[in-house]
Amino acid sequence: MTKEMMEDLLQAITLLLEELKDLQTSSHQIDELYSNLETEADNVELHIHGLQQNVRILDKKLAMVIEGNLAKGTKKLIAQRIN
Repeated sequence: MTKEMMEDLLQAITLLLEELKDLQTSSHQIDELYSNLETEADNVELHIHGLQQNVRILDKKLAMVIEGNLAKGTKKLIAQRIN
């Protein structure tokens, strides 16, 4: 190998190492972004479960209000028929 060929080879290896370093940096960034995305997905899941629980509670409260209104309406009808 000539000196020029060795220098070209060394330059090519240096460029490859720089590219590998860039790929490694990009890989770490992608890993971090993926981790952040997983955390956000977990948070969304928790919020959805909380919303589902709130809907169930509201549904029960609404059922109680409707029952109360129906009972009042029935009592009014009975009172009207008695009078």
